[in-house]
Amino acid sequence: MTYIRSPFTIAVLLAAVFPALGGISWAQFTQVGPFAGSHQEGFETQDTSSNPFPTCVEDRAFNGDADLCSSTAGAHITSGWQFGCGIQEHGGARLFGTTGGAAVFTFDSSAMSFGGYFGTNNPTVGDGAISFYDEAGTLLHSDLITAPNDCTWTWNGWDFGGVLVKSIWIQSNYSSGGYMMLDDLEADLVPGEVGTVICSCDGSQSSAPCGNFGSAGHGCGNSFSASGARLHGSGFASMSASSLKLHGVDLVPGWEGVFFQGDLALNNGSGYVLGDGLRCAGVNVRRLEVVMTSLAGTVETSVDLTAVHGNPIAPGDTKCYQLWYRDGAPGPCSSGFNLTNAIEVTWLP
Repeated sequence: MTYIRSPFTIAVLLAAVFPALGGISWAQFTQVGPFAGSHQEGFETQDTSSNPFPTCVEDRAFNGDADLCSSTAGAHITSGWQFGCGIQEHGGARLFGTTGGAAVFTFDSSAMSFGGYFGTNNPTVGDGAISFYDEAGTLLHSDLITAPNDCTWTWNGWDFGGVLVKSIWIQSNYSSGGYMMLDDLEADLVPGEVGTVICSCDGSQSSAPCGNFGSAGHGCGNSFSASGARLHGSGFASMSASSLKLHGVDLVPGWEGVFFQGDLALNNGSGYVLGDGLRCAGVNVRRLEVVMTSLAGTVETSVDLTAVHGNPIAPGDTKCYQLWYRDGAPGPCSSGFNLTNAIEVTWLP
């Protein structure tokens, strides 16, 4: 990263880089006011006190969906930082900054927007620069960060206009980019799949009830899809900020289904024959939600899985999830019902 001394220099560099970007439409990136994203980061759960100024924050960022590193091994999480002036956290009890070099976020999936509160306690100049990169490491956009060097906090935020961003570099105009403080960040991240797939009816784990094998990672074949119905999760399995949703696809359209949870995966994750499918979620089975499949054969949960019907989940628990559904054809094996594959999910605090 280039060492940038002043906002004027940043503006000159941006103007110089812009023509070289060819087909990149910088107009897609727009500055936005404070928003509530799908993921938040206030640095309340991370701690660098046992390993001062590491290269990367050990407990990651954005609910474990991003790495947060310093380009010069100077990451720091603290309750306050005295230098040219004293800056305190914007909210909560902690803030993040670096002693030198850029702060670098690298997302597991991709980000669609990003923002938060920025401040600096360096003794000379304020403000800074932010750069957005795609998965190939191509620079997509750079912009100025407003952050006066008076230890106050200023919101800066960007909507990417549909462009997917894999990494973000943030630097101040001081000490090779260091001493730019961050707190109370927001981001909209592309949902990644959550959970470990088990009970696949592709022949790798169990036999199909009547030879109706499905595709890898799916349940057994049904009257709508020879591949079988598939269950997957999206969001974040956290007790404090649960956004986990369960999704079913390739189901028989227009019929009832039931999402359910068990404490254990039956038969070591291979399941047992039940109807036209395999049942895998067992022990203390709990019905979560009754649903109706769409005309496209899809469905998803709309309830908080940590709270529905007083669901007793604790941090560290691993639960097994599955979807039972009707097949009115009445299905390959003529039982009239089937099941998706299952997924195991371990819940975080």
